[in-house]
Amino acid sequence: MSHLQHRQSHRGGAAAGVLIGTALAGLAVAGAAWMLSGVDSAGDGFAASDLYMVERGGFEVTVPASGNLIAQEQVEIRNTLDGNAVIAEIVPEGTAVNTGDVLLRLDDEAVKERITTAEEELVKAEAAVEADQAALEIATKSRESSMSAAAVAVDQANLALLAWREGEVVAQRNALELAVRTATKDYDRLMDKYEKSLELRSREFISQNDLEQDEIAMIRAEAALSKARLDKEVYESYTFQKEQQAKESAWQQAKEEQVRVDKRTAAQVRTAETKFEATQAALLSKQERLTRYEAQLEATTVLAPASGMVVYGSTIQRDRRRENESALRVGSGVYRNQLLIVLPDTTRMAADVKVNEALSGLIESGQTAVIRTDALPDVVFEGVVHSVGVLAEDGGWRDPNRRDYSVRIDLDDIGDHPLKPSMRCTARVLVDRVDDVLFIPVHAVHRRGRTTFVHVGRDGLFDERQVTLGRASDRWVEIVEGLEPDESVLLRDPPPGTLGRSLDDATPA
Repeated sequence: MSHLQHRQSHRGGAAAGVLIGTALAGLAVAGAAWMLSGVDSAGDGFAASDLYMVERGGFEVTVPASGNLIAQEQVEIRNTLDGNAVIAEIVPEGTAVNTGDVLLRLDDEAVKERITTAEEELVKAEAAVEADQAALEIATKSRESSMSAAAVAVDQANLALLAWREGEVVAQRNALELAVRTATKDYDRLMDKYEKSLELRSREFISQNDLEQDEIAMIRAEAALSKARLDKEVYESYTFQKEQQAKESAWQQAKEEQVRVDKRTAAQVRTAETKFEATQAALLSKQERLTRYEAQLEATTVLAPASGMVVYGSTIQRDRRRENESALRVGSGVYRNQLLIVLPDTTRMAADVKVNEALSGLIESGQTAVIRTDALPDVVFEGVVHSVGVLAEDGGWRDPNRRDYSVRIDLDDIGDHPLKPSMRCTARVLVDRVDDVLFIPVHAVHRRGRTTFVHVGRDGLFDERQVTLGRASDRWVEIVEGLEPDESVLLRDPPPGTLGRSLDDATPA
């Protein structure tokens, strides 16, 4: 089983159902018929062309699509001028141009005015640079005295930290250690006494009350020992760290204040430097602006960066055109970054078509397709699927429930045919080939709930017979089970009085 057949075996029910449903509607409206030679009428009211003899063979599974032609590659020309401009000259739409040809000219009066203004602003910027240079020298000398006072504060905080660490901490730790040792000895003594009392009590040399008094004394000693140890642990884990943090914080604060003084005084100097640098930057900006305006003066004449056919941006974006915005022509106003002209390469075309969401899973890059255009209906173009859209698009207000995926099909060779972007086209994408199977036209299949069946001729009547469907196209469907070769199926509903056995009633009607 091929990869595609494996995919269809998982979701073929939905896809085949859509293909069959589409064909049932489309082919029934078109009144298509398949002629069967040598088959007599099975009853009044139908002809031999209403019958189809089951045969073994093969058919192609294709997915229909429709859309427009596009160029595989195109160059966009946009307005690069600041502000609005007016078209003074433009090449006619549809003209084939070569690289370097003049596409359009924009009115340059506004750009020339900007150049004059930029030259005046440049003179003012040069004067500002000279005024701010003197202020920088004054701020540089006020910094040294503040830094000296901050250094003294750091030294005093450091001495306080050393006195606490080498004096107060040592004394406190010695006192806590002495308390632990004293409590330990007292507990050991009372524990030994309690253990001896237990032995004496077992021999009834002392009373139960004496034993309990010894036990109470031992418990109190144990509690005192626990408290002494806890006091030592609390000091080491919390009190010491708290005092250490306080002392070190005071020292750190002094150092940070020294840094702040350094930054504050440096900022005063930097402010003067920044102002001076700003005026220098403003001077450079004025110079660059003048250079840019001079370059835009050259950009008022737009040359073709590549060969192609001229298509106006207003034609491509006619559905998104701004209110009161008309097609491009001499005298039209344009705004910055507006799409003016597109140069599609009409020698390499593609079809941008829409495929229903239910069938989009059958489409993959690399599949072959045939394309027809409304402009050249007798010419068939071959192509290859280039890509499938990532997200589905709805049908808009006309059909909000419709969901389609965009599929791009690159045309292999268009020869000398005059194809243009936006030409309407239809395509059929080959997604599978079914060989050596029994198959019938899809409009011979009927549905009742989840059951699929056909009408099979028998002695002048037509019996309803359940069938199991396989792969399908929009015209043909594979019969996996339910029919044999050379049996005849009716391509429409049985005429009145010719219905034989039905699925609901196994006996003749």
